[in-house]
This record gives sequence, structure tokens and C-alpha cells, in this order.
Amino acid sequence: MQSKPIVRSIASGALRIKDPAGRVLIVEDDEQVRTLLAYLLGQSGYAAITAESGEEALERMNESAPDLVLLDVHLPGLSGHDVLKQIRAREHGELLPVVMMTGWVSRQEKLEAIAAGVTDFIVKPFDPEEMVARVRSLVRLKGLTDVLEEATQVVIALAKSIDARDAYTAGHSERVSFFATMLGERVGLSETDLRAVREGGLFHDIGKIAMRDSILHKAGPLSAAEYEEIKRHPVLGRNLIGHMKTLAPTVPVVYHHHEHCDGSGYPDGITAEAIPLVARITSVADIYDGMTSLRPYRRAMQRDEALGIMRDEVKKGWWDPELVDEFCGMMGEMAEVHSVG
Repeated sequence: MQSKPIVRSIASGALRIKDPAGRVLIVEDDEQVRTLLAYLLGQSGYAAITAESGEEALERMNESAPDLVLLDVHLPGLSGHDVLKQIRAREHGELLPVVMMTGWVSRQEKLEAIAAGVTDFIVKPFDPEEMVARVRSLVRLKGLTDVLEEATQVVIALAKSIDARDAYTAGHSERVSFFATMLGERVGLSETDLRAVREGGLFHDIGKIAMRDSILHKAGPLSAAEYEEIKRHPVLGRNLIGHMKTLAPTVPVVYHHHEHCDGSGYPDGITAEAIPLVARITSVADIYDGMTSLRPYRRAMQRDEALGIMRDEVKKGWWDPELVDEFCGMMGEMAEVHSVG
């Protein structure tokens, strides 16, 4: 079987092939090893981009996103550990497979790399067939991850389309996501839960995509039948995203953001701490933005008026009192910063 032609581009430091199976960034200061890896991967159908240092590697990533990084531990300038940390700090960098290559690594260095999120280790000298097999497996996994990430973006785009259907709700979901994330950070949520409130806030009302415009845009009070239809949107939203594993952490937000701590909410009428914390946080953000936004049936409330009503509703048993206290403190601090600015 004839291999695909390889063309060396000296200017870009890359081995380019037609219709590559994936893009692999090779970060290696040893020219022999770097050239061998680029040749092996090029012969196997991959576009091999090379860098001699950590600084050059980060520049290459700015030019074009790779599907996999083969990263030497001991590099001149920025070490492999430093490069790994910077990759993980980038947007979507946590999803990029990074394999560290080393002839020798101490236990402490290995633990440091694992803590920073290294995907795998390969010991030099490496077996060429094993190297290509690992690359093939990890690039395939990255492709599946990209598909799931794109599906998430489609859901977010659909959620934004709900806001766009009505000038009065434009930007609502993005603001809910913003306020919920700030509150989540303030109360010390884990990174996983912060992502849940950030993304859950963006599409907490995704179920409304199935609602009639005549109900969503109604200027006056809803009839009992119309209100029952509106109350279906958390269930519809859960059904829409519930089968997507990447969005599983956001399901409690979508499904429970209309529950009340006294059990008077919907869809399940659960109480207090039975309501997931991520949903209680999003509820506070949702209620605040709803009150401070213009609606066809009422004016937009000022900050202090809305916060006062929220405190009154805490007394009724609707909202988590500690979260509302934290939210009020947060909004007060934001107002002070704004006034000073």
C-alpha cells in the first residue's frame, strides 16, 4: 500500500499531508527524536507540527489547535510541566490530550504532571508501533470529545434562540449564567458544579423551545391552563438534554430551578436541601434577573427593590436564606465597585 506523500515545510516547522487524520504537536528539543516522530506520524496519516521549546509550542498552538500534544518533560526555557499547566489553563485546554515523553522522571515530577492533568506518559526510547498506536487511540478519543463539545454548543445556541424570540427576554439566560457563576464562586462550589451552573444557567429554560409564543409573550396574566403548560418546561428541558453525558451535571439546574424551599415549587415540589445546590443557586440568579428586567406586563425593578422582595420571599420559605444573603452581599459589593469606577 502506497503511503501518503509527505512535504516538509521549513517555514512552519511542520510535516504536512493531504487530508490528515489529525494534527499532532511534537514538542522536543532533540532534533533526532523530533524528526523521527514527525516521520512516523506523517507516514501514519497525521499532520505533524514540531516545536523545539515550550515557548515555540505555545506559539504553534496559537496558530492552529492540535488534536494531541507529545511533550518532552525536560525542555530549554519553559519546562514540560510549565507548558502542560499553560495548556490546561487555556479555553478548552482541559480537553486536549497531552502525552509527556521522558527518558527518566522522578516520582515527584510524575505526581506533579498527574496533578496538572497529563493524559499519559511514554518512556524514551519508545517503540515506534506503540507510539503510533497510542497516538491513534488518543486522537480518536479527541475526535469523539469534539463531537460532544459541538453538541453542547448546539444546545446553548438553541437556548439563546429562546431568549431571541422575545425582545423582553434577550440576554436573560446569559445574565442568569453570569450571576449564578459569581454566586457559585462566592460560596465555594467545585469546578464541576461551577460548570453546571455556568452552562445550566445558559439553557435552564431550554424546555421553553416547545412552548407556544402566544403563552411566552402574553402581556397579561396566564390562565390556569397556560400556567400548567409553562410548568412543563423543566421536564421538557430535562428530556431534551438528559441523554447527553457531557450535559449530565446541568440536568439538576434545568429540572429543578423552579423548586421552592417550602415545597411550593415545581415540577417535583421538593423542599430545602433536597433541591440540588446548583439549582438553588441558579434560582436566585433567575429570580433576580427576572425582576430587574423589563417585561411587557411590568417595569424593570431597581436592584434594591428586587433584593428587598427576595428577602421577603425568603421569609415565605421560597429561597435558600444563606444563598440570598450571599447574593445580596455580592450585589452590594458590585454596586460599590461600580460607583467607585
